[in-house]
Amino acid sequence: MRGADSNLHRWILIPTYLLAANVCLLFGCALPRWKHRVEADQEVRQVIAERNLDPRWANDKTGIEIDPRSRYFDRGNPDCGPMPQDDPDSNHYMRCVDGKQGWAHWYDNGIRQYLENPQWKTMLGEYVDLTETGAVKLDLDSAITLAYIHSPDHQNQLETLYLSALDVTRERFRLDTQLFGNYDATYDHDGSLNPASIGFDSTLDRYVVGGPFDGNESNRVTLGGNIGNPSLQARRRLATAGEILIGFANSFIFEFTGPDVSLSSSLINFSIMQPLLRGAGRDIALEALTQDERDLLANLRAYGQFRQGFFTRMAIGESGVAGPQRGFRSTSLQVFSGQGAVGGYVGLLRQLQQIRNSEDNLSLQLRTLSQLEAILEAGLIDLVQVDQFRQSVESEKAGLLQQRNSFQTALDQYKTNNLGLPPDLEIELDDSLIRQFQIVDPKATALQDEITSLQDILGGLSSEFDVDELREVHSQISGLLDPLERQFNTIKKDIAATKKAFPKREKAMGSDQVESFREEMKILDKGFADVESEYREIRARVDELKAVLEESDLKEEDKSKTRTAAVILLRYTLRLVQKSILVQARARLEQVTIEDIELESELAFQIALSNRLDFMNGRAALVDSWRQIHIAADALQSVLNFNASGDVRTAGNNPLNFRAPTSNLRVGVEFDAPFTRLVERNAYREALINYQRSRRDFIQSRDRLHLDLRNLIRELEQQKVNLEIQRRSVAIAIRRVDLTREALYAPVAPPRPGQRGASFGPTAAINLLSAQSALRDTQNRFLNVWLSYYAAKMRLTRELGIMTLDPDGKWDETLPVDFEAQPVFNEPANDDLLEVEFEDNELPPPLPVEVDELSDELIQLLPPSQFINEANLTEPDVFLR
Repeated sequence: MRGADSNLHRWILIPTYLLAANVCLLFGCALPRWKHRVEADQEVRQVIAERNLDPRWANDKTGIEIDPRSRYFDRGNPDCGPMPQDDPDSNHYMRCVDGKQGWAHWYDNGIRQYLENPQWKTMLGEYVDLTETGAVKLDLDSAITLAYIHSPDHQNQLETLYLSALDVTRERFRLDTQLFGNYDATYDHDGSLNPASIGFDSTLDRYVVGGPFDGNESNRVTLGGNIGNPSLQARRRLATAGEILIGFANSFIFEFTGPDVSLSSSLINFSIMQPLLRGAGRDIALEALTQDERDLLANLRAYGQFRQGFFTRMAIGESGVAGPQRGFRSTSLQVFSGQGAVGGYVGLLRQLQQIRNSEDNLSLQLRTLSQLEAILEAGLIDLVQVDQFRQSVESEKAGLLQQRNSFQTALDQYKTNNLGLPPDLEIELDDSLIRQFQIVDPKATALQDEITSLQDILGGLSSEFDVDELREVHSQISGLLDPLERQFNTIKKDIAATKKAFPKREKAMGSDQVESFREEMKILDKGFADVESEYREIRARVDELKAVLEESDLKEEDKSKTRTAAVILLRYTLRLVQKSILVQARARLEQVTIEDIELESELAFQIALSNRLDFMNGRAALVDSWRQIHIAADALQSVLNFNASGDVRTAGNNPLNFRAPTSNLRVGVEFDAPFTRLVERNAYREALINYQRSRRDFIQSRDRLHLDLRNLIRELEQQKVNLEIQRRSVAIAIRRVDLTREALYAPVAPPRPGQRGASFGPTAAINLLSAQSALRDTQNRFLNVWLSYYAAKMRLTRELGIMTLDPDGKWDETLPVDFEAQPVFNEPANDDLLEVEFEDNELPPPLPVEVDELSDELIQLLPPSQFINEANLTEPDVFLR
């Protein structure tokens, strides 16, 4: 480079400084990651709050921040968090790929040590009750609390709602004024030698070869923009589908070769584009924003309904509703089938109570087997029947083992799939909901076991036992009297509670049932009076036995008689406890009630249409589908756009000297005739078909809802009647157990000389087994019917759309007494009343003559192949179609 030594420091250093300044400006103005995240959260909260006012779906807890108590809470920096632990073999390709060294900063934020929140278990006691061993006391309320804190499914629904709100902010931004800014700095150097070339020499009138020659060296720095790359720009999309663009650019040019020369200039330009036919109008310009705004409202409603389904999923094992979703929204709505099993938390309680019923039945069979074995030793029953009973006991043990295993599996699945907790978390179920079905008091069962133990002690005494041993047994027999008295006091309370519940039950009974129930109460009172009388007799025998044992010189024959008296006393005491258990079971059986629901299916259907949030969304989705017809029809029009643009520049070497003579203005109209609209035509026809499909789907969804409600109401009525049937079945089973067991205590006639003693009948063991198994099975069916009614009532409130949840997601079980007071959605009996009616076979109005003439002219100009299709239609027909 020649002549540039004196300016070397300028044309090298100045561009370097300018470039560095631009880089600093670029990175200095960029917002940090966390500010972008916070700004997005603020905008989302704002757009959600705009439509989160209606109490039918309003909810204050719509943020996506995970609760710090959750096992899924991420304690790291959300924007620059540590890298999760990688697969070693896969990690190799982050460090080195294809022989090239990878990025060295992947590990700048460290490596995550724990995949889940390591402190979540230590915080469990802050929001749920724990046992002394640290197990979670799980009832329905605590299950809901745990699910809202830990369930990934609930978090996914909140995040879908958040993303739907982000869609709204994006579309609002597209219709808002958008500002852009940039600044360029470039350095250009041109050498003093030009390359060889071929050029036309006009003096010689021919092409000549020009070799290298000395030219002028150039070193130039340019700052700023130009018309194609403005420094500042403002863009605004109009609600009428037009667009306005305004830009400003200025440039500074410095030439350092030879004498320093600089040039500065500025430019302001604008452009306006407004469609007049295709793509014009607010329906087109605002469509994307309109759809996203409506989708956000729909998703907010969907989340409100999801909370109802989330509760029923935790409670009875099925949600029956869909949650928020992005994209296409169907009018084919999810509707419960009207019949469903009982799962979830209530299903776990059912399994638990069935296990208890099986345990009680096994305990009863074991005690009965002990009596049968004693009878077998006395030769009063054959071995076949006793072995049959033994085999039943073993089968009952195996069945109980299977029940316990199935229960633990179901509990683990509930913890993992519903609550979002690990399967090894210790949980203790709160059984308050099913405690009314424990018709056999555990204390009474323990009392039976204690009596059986005393019988074993008496039977194990040697032939030369000591009187003190018999006195010790008597002391323990005397200790049974106080628990027996407490048992009778409990039975009194149970009978009083049964009579207190009678007026409520009487409302759902007919006159015959009321009379029958009163007779049952009389039998119950008599049964309790009988066991009280036997209890007083046993107390007297205990006192008599005590007086005998207090004698100091008890003879050997008297010792044997006293031992026999103690055995008989224990036998009578055991029989008394068994009788009292059956009386108590009968009393507790009658305490179980249900809340009667009177609701007509037609009224239920109208209430559901008024309150169900998904059907509100369904009506909106149908309108969205209808709106697409108009959007697709717009594309069938001609293109007619109005365009205007212009700019004004500065004069001279002054960046502020804008002069009118330097400006220019361009105005034009763009037109595109609709000759080829096959793609648009097909899209329009598809929109018409989609709308009719959506309309049919919505009508079918309403029909399914109506069917669902009719089935639910029938199920409630069926379960209400079935509950009384199963109640009577349990009562009959109790009586059968009492009668078959009474045979074991019946006196046996002494055998005649040379003959065997009188034995039980050949079906004695089968009768015992059948009665005891029937008691267990009828208890299970009674429990199932009540829980099915409870689940159906819960489903009914959800399907009607009137399920009320508190801010923590817990259900208010109170049903409205008068369903007529609920708002009813008033819609025409026939949807067609809202539409324009045409007479039968009425055709659209004929086309003007001018259109026919124009079509003929166009067909002559265009090749027929553009109009004729495979159906061999005539050219005018094809064109008009």
